[in-house]
Amino acid sequence: MQQARMSNARVEMEFEDEHVAEVVFKALFPDNKPLPAGLEVNAELEGKRVIFKVYCRRSLQSLLATIDDILSMAKIAEQTAKTMNS
Repeated sequence: MQQARMSNARVEMEFEDEHVAEVVFKALFPDNKPLPAGLEVNAELEGKRVIFKVYCRRSLQSLLATIDDILSMAKIAEQTAKTMNS
């Protein structure tokens, strides 16, 4: 039986200020657990940047769907943070 190949992705987002980055990080971080077998997502907050590292032993489609979820949820969280600040 052939072992699944590991696919990795790094998604780095920079926001206009640290507050928005923190809101996005806190909104998305709980989404990391639990994950399906063969999928791992790590998140880091570095000032105005939120960095996601995705490790996937599943299909490429699964990796792309995970990245799409991260980007979609980040956009919603960013819009919410900006609305609450105005």
